[in-house]
Amino acid sequence: MNPLAMKTSHQGPAAGELPDLPADVEDVIACLAAAELDAGRLESARAILEGMVVASPEEPRGWMLLSRTHRRLGQPLAARFCAEVALRLAPGDVEARLARVESLLALPQERAGARGDLAALAGDAEVGERARALLGALGE
Repeated sequence: MNPLAMKTSHQGPAAGELPDLPADVEDVIACLAAAELDAGRLESARAILEGMVVASPEEPRGWMLLSRTHRRLGQPLAARFCAEVALRLAPGDVEARLARVESLLALPQERAGARGDLAALAGDAEVGERARALLGALGE
């Protein structure tokens, strides 16, 4: 059979698109990146997370971790961009909301609004402890 005459039945992603990573692979990558970040290997964490958000752009966790990484690298605008993407992907997620607030704290013109958002998150069971710690660090 002539391979040039065969019709393709490719039903995968369109040209230029990548399939999303399986959830278990995303979990492993996120854990590895978080470990790199916690160990202070910021460039390594950033490289891992940039790959993750390219491969799975709809996964907010990668964007949240990348925001945290950019904050630690002293790149507040990149941190805010990543946090905004995470929040857009998961608007009801308190961790995404906290990531956004943390990115805003690095921008002097946004701090007042961020404090109000932190106060709103302080009572949350999932992120309240971190929000209260940040408010304490801000002298509130």
